[in-house]
Amino acid sequence: MPLFLRNVVLSALLVCWSILSYAQDPQFSQFYANPIYHNPAFAGGAGSARLIANYRSQWPALPASYHTAAFSFDSYDEDHRLGAGVQLIGDWQGSAFQTTQVSGQASYMVPLMQDSDREARLIFGLQAAYIGNQINPGGMSFADQYALGGLVNQVSNDPLSQGTFTRKSVDFTGGLLFEHELGDNLASYWAGLTVNHIGRSQLRGDWLGQRISGMAGIKLPFEGRVWNKGYAHQQNRDQSIGLTGYLRQQGNNLQLDVGLNLIYSPLMLGLWYRGIPLRKIGQTTFQSDALVGIIAFQFDQLMVQYSYDVTLSSMRYATGGAHEISIWYGFDSLFQFGGKNRNLKRQRRCQQF
Repeated sequence: MPLFLRNVVLSALLVCWSILSYAQDPQFSQFYANPIYHNPAFAGGAGSARLIANYRSQWPALPASYHTAAFSFDSYDEDHRLGAGVQLIGDWQGSAFQTTQVSGQASYMVPLMQDSDREARLIFGLQAAYIGNQINPGGMSFADQYALGGLVNQVSNDPLSQGTFTRKSVDFTGGLLFEHELGDNLASYWAGLTVNHIGRSQLRGDWLGQRISGMAGIKLPFEGRVWNKGYAHQQNRDQSIGLTGYLRQQGNNLQLDVGLNLIYSPLMLGLWYRGIPLRKIGQTTFQSDALVGIIAFQFDQLMVQYSYDVTLSSMRYATGGAHEISIWYGFDSLFQFGGKNRNLKRQRRCQQF
């Protein structure tokens, strides 16, 4: 592609994304490695304190790639059945657009049923967030810099090329989770609903693009034995298969993630699909976004997870896919956030990975 056409196409894409970025939030492929981003009711879901760092690089082969970083901390108070968390997210779209979000989460767990064989609970979650959007035109090219021969002026006289533009907002998110756990060797399942960007911004007179998400999962343990001298010995490890679905809509954009995670601790392998298989874009193109492979290792309180998105759309040869890495550290052995009722500790096994 000639340099002139290439720059025009990239400039057009940047303009389009500047419009769409107002209505869309960042996405992460590793659902369980960034739980409170997807639903504030996940705050405190580990039953003790945890620190999680996430980094995602999307479309690294393009000049205007996308980078998202998230840092979160959450914990749980057993005596009052309360979870709390904080999160910082930075999202960079090329060199021109940046979004920063600082949020706090709170959850409250209501026991529905608890006996020796099974446990059911309902968790309510709320989030309050401050969001800042910034546009830096210094990384963009404007129409007056081009002629038929391509780029002719290094500096634009367009008024929009000068200065930095910012938009600020405060918004709220509500979440709900239902969890049901059976015995140690039986299935556990959960379902949830999240509504992001509730209500009118307090700092602006307009509405944010509301995101509504439905999510569900099931975890199926399986037994594994090691044979030694003719005897079978039960292995002391987490062995299970997890199935998860995550459907979300923001504006006119509808997206579905479905995935399978195989856990054989300390190893976890996952395979996920993102897209709407039967939904067409135009007349012939189906909405297939990516196939995601995940691998994770857990070392005592530390978990490291990596994933790669293989692009399935028509842009698959140009984008370079997406890389994502997460680091999870649990503080349970360092200091206790638990209360007096140790037997009521909120394990929430179905949320692991």
